[in-house]
Amino acid sequence: MVDVRYQEDILNMGIQCHYLTKPHSHRKRLEIETLLDDIQELEKKGKVTTSPDLQPSLLAEASKSRGSFHSQKVKRHHILAAKQLRENKEIIIRRADKTPAFVLIKKEDYDSKLNAILSDTTKFKRITRNPTESLKKRVNATITSINAGSNNLKLQKIVGEFSPGYAYGNVKTHKQNNPLRPIISQIPTPTYNIAKRLNQLLTPYVPNTYCINSSTDFLEILRDAPPQANSIIASLDVESLFTNVPVDKTISFILNRVYHSSDTTPLDMPEKHLKSLLELCTKEAPFISPDGKMYQQIDGVAMGSPLGVLFSNFFMGTIESALLTTDRPSIY
Repeated sequence: MVDVRYQEDILNMGIQCHYLTKPHSHRKRLEIETLLDDIQELEKKGKVTTSPDLQPSLLAEASKSRGSFHSQKVKRHHILAAKQLRENKEIIIRRADKTPAFVLIKKEDYDSKLNAILSDTTKFKRITRNPTESLKKRVNATITSINAGSNNLKLQKIVGEFSPGYAYGNVKTHKQNNPLRPIISQIPTPTYNIAKRLNQLLTPYVPNTYCINSSTDFLEILRDAPPQANSIIASLDVESLFTNVPVDKTISFILNRVYHSSDTTPLDMPEKHLKSLLELCTKEAPFISPDGKMYQQIDGVAMGSPLGVLFSNFFMGTIESALLTTDRPSIY
């Protein structure tokens, strides 16, 4: 039995605490061989001169283990304590939503909160058949059509084995009753890579009139603004923005800006194909909940999707641009 104090110690070290493991010998050899290739390339260009024994000396180094890999902070009893926490079936260990800290939550509470989110039938649809292979074929068929008709834009077809994504939640310790922020990782799904590519292609089209990159930019705007009497600063927040982004409307906003705006150059792909890919990546990708049930998110977007931030920014940017044509605050 591990002393509970050691469990507290390892948790208090925070999520930035890592235990340094001994490097694998084969990985070290690969790194040394890469280093040798780089040195030999420099030697061919006349930029360096090497001694005859450099190569055997470096390769001999690959089999040696140097340095100490014993942590001065993480002891054996801490590792045992962490293992015991991980194997405790009654708790879930998650990271806090906006704080670099671990959160321990009862498994029944965690499951209840996540299932309450997934039970919203306006956002999520329960499915019983795994559509992964069918989804892969549909995406590849669309990519084939795009590549056949495009002169400048070529998309990479999906190759390999895939599986549904998975849902989990980070705990909002800064809010009452500690709700969960739902995250749906789409990394294992067949749409993940094409969603990343679409994000790259569409980011330049995001309406950015009222966007800033950081709080530093905001402070510079305030410093440069003329003094105004009786001015106030107000902060507006959208409740559960990602979950409440209307997918169909946002896709409509995207298509209109990409293909029907005088300010932008259309993508070199048919509008109907871009619409199809966006729908497949957002409304068709399956995922599994912690209790093993399979779902699709039919509306809203999720953190964990490469298109989540893009859709949120596109929706808010379009709405703001339309609303703030008159009666705009002096700074927005």
